Amino acid sequence: MRDVLPGLAGNPALTAGVFERLVATGDEDVLYALAGRASLTAPQTAALLAVGDPVLTSCLVRDGQVPWPDVPRDQPRRALDAVLGGAAPPAAWWEAATDPDPQVRQEVACEPEAPPEVLAALAHDTDAWVVAAAAENPRLPTALLTGLARHPSTAVRTAVADNENAPASVLSALLADGGDPAPSRCGACHGRDTACPDHSAGIRRVRRAAAAHPAVPPEGLAALLDDPEGEPAATFAARTDLPTGFLERLAAHPTADVRAVVAANPAVPGPLLRVLASDPDPDVRRAVAENPAVPLDLLVTVATRERLPDEPAPRIASATDAELHVLVRSAVAQVRALVAERPLLPGELVERLLRDPDHGVARRIAARPDLTPGQLGALVERHGPPVLGAVARNPDCPAALLHRVAARPAVGRRVLRDVARHAAARPETLLLCLAADAPDVRGTAAAHPALPVEVLESLLDGTDRELARAAAENPALPEHLMERIADRAELAR
Repeated sequence: MRDVLPGLAGNPALTAGVFERLVATGDEDVLYALAGRASLTAPQTAALLAVGDPVLTSCLVRDGQVPWPDVPRDQPRRALDAVLGGAAPPAAWWEAATDPDPQVRQEVACEPEAPPEVLAALAHDTDAWVVAAAAENPRLPTALLTGLARHPSTAVRTAVADNENAPASVLSALLADGGDPAPSRCGACHGRDTACPDHSAGIRRVRRAAAAHPAVPPEGLAALLDDPEGEPAATFAARTDLPTGFLERLAAHPTADVRAVVAANPAVPGPLLRVLASDPDPDVRRAVAENPAVPLDLLVTVATRERLPDEPAPRIASATDAELHVLVRSAVAQVRALVAERPLLPGELVERLLRDPDHGVARRIAARPDLTPGQLGALVERHGPPVLGAVARNPDCPAALLHRVAARPAVGRRVLRDVARHAAARPETLLLCLAADAPDVRGTAAAHPALPVEVLESLLDGTDRELARAAAENPALPEHLMERIADRAELAR
């Protein structure tokens, strides 16, 4: 029975008495499951701290469960944990920032809430990785970035370029061969006595990070437009303030990844977008359909030729009612499916899409949460298996329809799993899911709160221990069964 204890420890309905008994087991998996619960009372936190396990204590302190006076100061790194958990006073920041372990100082430098004065001190640390973490933190005083952009390490310079507050003048300097003077260290040679003979890879990372920063003036990117590797250009090809000439050069870039980013850029002129719609690479052509400013006739053209992702199209989201009425009558089923995915639709268009003969359209419209039980049932009757998953995932799907879906012959595993997850699933429907030849479906059903107590009891006593563990996690598990699990675990010790 000990194998189900971690499941019981995660049960949201766990009683205080059973919590104490689980702590007493000393089982590591159980203790960590208890520590990971969404909320702990002060006595429960104290009971877990009393175990004395440093890693367990660290988890509790970092989660903010332990007030500063109760943080064990005799364990290393607890000041850092308290800082990250938001329980420490300001002085604790300095204690953690001066820790002899550079990893501790680096974590402090990465912390979004670190005080600027602490970050300023860490920006002068002897460890380059600590300095880099401080340089990237947006709370670092901006005045320090100019000096850090001249740091010997490319790792620090890259972090400066990644800082959202980096000035344009600093970024322009980093774009030029990684800054001046030339770096003498990179990430590959930190911690070594001798430097790498070549820091070109680190310099490329500096330039790429600088090129991606929105504060770089567009004219400063000219030298990177034709970079054969494409990676630097891909970082800024989505900018909407690029001159048309830049966009034209990027649209002709030899790397498809760059052209795809350009194709999705809403600032691309219509004629250039039509050129990209005929690109030899399918990812570029599909990116045209994802452009928020794509002309609707071009979107229809792309949808006629390409299979588009099952995601809402930005241009459809901004379409007017008049445009939607035209699109919903398109001869291209994929266009109608894109309309069906739009969250807000006039009622008459929803009715029209519900009658659409295409399975893909039906699958998209079946996911809408505003459909009535009768409309969902009609979709199942008309389209069958292609829409079952969408219907089962619909939060408004009624219990009777969920049961009809689960009872269908040869229903798929994914559909059954969606049924077993649904809040409206009834006990008899969950029993069908428990009979499925799929462990994930059975486990999902075993954790459903609508499962009858007698079924939970049989699962706990059964030979399938994964199912037993899922049943132990079920919030509908009554206290007497929780106590019984604890009793049997104690007898097995």
